[in-house]
Amino acid sequence: MKHLTKLCLSFIVVGLVCSTASAAQKVPIKFDKYHGYTGTVEYLKAVNKAYPDITELTEIGKSSQQRPIYVLVITNRKTGATLDREKKLVYERKLEVPNPPIMPLHTGKPGHLLTGATHGNEQTGTEVVLYFIDKILSGYGSDKEITDLVDTKVFYVIPANNPDGLHNTVDLGAPQRQNSMYQDTAAAPQRKDLNGDGLFAQIRYKDPKGRYVKDAKDPRIMNMYREGVDDPKAERYSVESEAQPDKGIDINRNFPYAWWNEQTTLPGGTGEYPTQAPEVHALCEFVINHPNIIMVNEYHTMGGHVYRPMGATGDADMEARDVAVYDFIMGKKYVELMGTEMPAAWANPRNIQQFKDSLRGNRNLNAAKRGYKLPYEWRVPYMEDDNRSTYHGLFLDWLYKHNGAYSLVTELWNPAHDVPELKGVKDDDLQPAILKYLDDKGYKLYLDWKPAKHPKYGDVEVGGWVGQVGRNNAYPGAILENICERQWQFDLFRSTLMPQLAINDITVKKQSSGGTTVLEISVEVENTGKLPTGLANTENIPLNRGDVVWLIGENNKVTFLSGNPYEKLGQLNGTMPIPGFEQRGAGGPGGGFGPAANAGPSNKKTVKWIVALEGSEKLKIVASSLKGGTVVKEVKY
Repeated sequence: MKHLTKLCLSFIVVGLVCSTASAAQKVPIKFDKYHGYTGTVEYLKAVNKAYPDITELTEIGKSSQQRPIYVLVITNRKTGATLDREKKLVYERKLEVPNPPIMPLHTGKPGHLLTGATHGNEQTGTEVVLYFIDKILSGYGSDKEITDLVDTKVFYVIPANNPDGLHNTVDLGAPQRQNSMYQDTAAAPQRKDLNGDGLFAQIRYKDPKGRYVKDAKDPRIMNMYREGVDDPKAERYSVESEAQPDKGIDINRNFPYAWWNEQTTLPGGTGEYPTQAPEVHALCEFVINHPNIIMVNEYHTMGGHVYRPMGATGDADMEARDVAVYDFIMGKKYVELMGTEMPAAWANPRNIQQFKDSLRGNRNLNAAKRGYKLPYEWRVPYMEDDNRSTYHGLFLDWLYKHNGAYSLVTELWNPAHDVPELKGVKDDDLQPAILKYLDDKGYKLYLDWKPAKHPKYGDVEVGGWVGQVGRNNAYPGAILENICERQWQFDLFRSTLMPQLAINDITVKKQSSGGTTVLEISVEVENTGKLPTGLANTENIPLNRGDVVWLIGENNKVTFLSGNPYEKLGQLNGTMPIPGFEQRGAGGPGGGFGPAANAGPSNKKTVKWIVALEGSEKLKIVASSLKGGTVVKEVKY
């Protein structure tokens, strides 16, 4: 379309230098414009073709308008193990019903899921995900840390959770937050270029009941009318998109957890029932079939902050150890990357009781219990000061409560933080400053208002934010790329936290008598990763389990005299201390801090068996953690 070509050209801004292809890139990518759904799919197919040994492109479902939802699986496809490859079926099916398929190798590795464009008009998230793909693929083989991660972990990358919304927003220029589930083809939305400028922007028209008034400093800007603040005689306007979006639902309110609002006994989420949206159904099915996922980052805009669980219930429905991991480890890192001030308690966790005492009686009960108020950059969607929820059916909450994953929502893009020229500008001064900045830099993202005729409203003015970017997305070019780089650093950090099982030395004592071999086998299983092999309540979540270690004979000719074919390990700690949950004996004299009851299991556990073998049975040990990976080692005797 003409307006797409014209907009793309307008993104090439004088004075902003966009990324150039590095020598390590097999598929060059730039961030001087948004890729939209079509460009994203083309890129995914290109990198899958260029990196066949470490990528796999899979369609996990289709959108309401039958656009494929793709996941790019990034991992070394030759490494890894799964329990079902090592422990054969004892009773195979003999009828026409096939045996269960063998699990892909990558499901035996700790998994990190990254998603973008859950809301179609928040395409900055898609760009951040594409940037992540580029960095990790181009770094494989040349960067040791990245190479080790790709060899031992798996990354599931879904750049477009909402293909229809992303397509309509960027490819067509008609901004659309929701999916297209209720689109009636017999009554197509109005998408007419009213003034012939080749772009879809906004329309404004006088309306006594309108919700907007012109800004006093810059009449191009439309502000929400504030009762009791703005002049009651001010001329009121309605503001809409020049191109209407499809009708649909907010898919980030259609997930199963807390979809029903128990306080009102009414649906709190969207849709007629949870997972009604085909996009949500596909995501849920994918996550349930990949219980190895322990890290998730879902990218949205805007605000310049991160949401951690819980949206529906707050900290009351979270495990204390998980809160500590979220805030003292992940939150601290994110605030450091943002370069802003963090709570004093995060820097001095050993004095947490003093911080709790200082907040005693505070109306924010969660803050008083934690010992700190969450900073702007790291927060929960739950309204802590009012002790109430406004969010139900969130992907964020469902991932944490039903799947045992450290889920996050990153609200990308805060012009007052991410644009150097706008730092320190606040409140009513911000929007005029933004427009001046755009004018000075030559961006064509906010257009002057010009008269036009609308088929429904008659005389209107066309202008305002260009639909393909809108107010809530970062400006393409260096600013967008800087945001992508910061988020890459955060996701890379989180990836290094994932657990990782290992089998250490195996000791064997052998006795033979009368053709029977008796072995006493001892093995140490260790979690070499930084975080425990699951969240605090993982073992109590349906379809989840604790860590196990198997002793398996190739021909099942093993008699266990002591011990069982598999032994439960429970959950293994990681190597990184969790403030308030450190083991006694760690951290110097006196060891750790916090109640002794908080001290969890070690990151190592020894298992012993005594077995009798018939003949020369080949033995192997398989240590398997749902979220910490599966490893195999042969027993030599």
